[in-house]
Amino acid sequence: MKRLLIPLALAVATPAAAVEYLDDSPYARRRSLILTVGPGATYSERISGDAAVSGLAGQLDLGAAITVGYEGDEVFLLARGSTGRPGEELALITGYRSMFGSESWRTFFDLGVSVRPISGPWLGPRIGFGARHTLSDHFALYGGLGFTFGFGSGLRADTELFTGLQWIIPVGSAS
Repeated sequence: MKRLLIPLALAVATPAAAVEYLDDSPYARRRSLILTVGPGATYSERISGDAAVSGLAGQLDLGAAITVGYEGDEVFLLARGSTGRPGEELALITGYRSMFGSESWRTFFDLGVSVRPISGPWLGPRIGFGARHTLSDHFALYGGLGFTFGFGSGLRADTELFTGLQWIIPVGSAS
């Protein structure tokens, strides 16, 4: 009986070891890299020492995101250049975007961190919300409102209005 068990175990284990793992879950088919570009405006108020500066600035966002989970949520990184009353600034923003809805119109909520390494430096939390309209499998328009608080070289608060175009590139088994 022992002689029969060893060849039987080998016969079962050999094909199982040779099988390649294939991720065919719904999540794998929805994975995407998302590139973003868009203009916006920011109203800033900041206090550094005895000086207070406030004003409106124009901005340009360049970013990338990768979808995570089953609902199309995103982890994103954004570089934002701005110029205006508070001065020229560069902000790096990273965070998590929760998407809601399943049709061509979706809403979202952002939770993240903003770092302004040049004009300060400043570091602080950021929240945002907005809507996205999917134009096709590869393009979407989005817009929203965000709030950032900064600490470091004093205190600052920013209110931002952002818009843009997203280029959606399927990755993994979706490509």
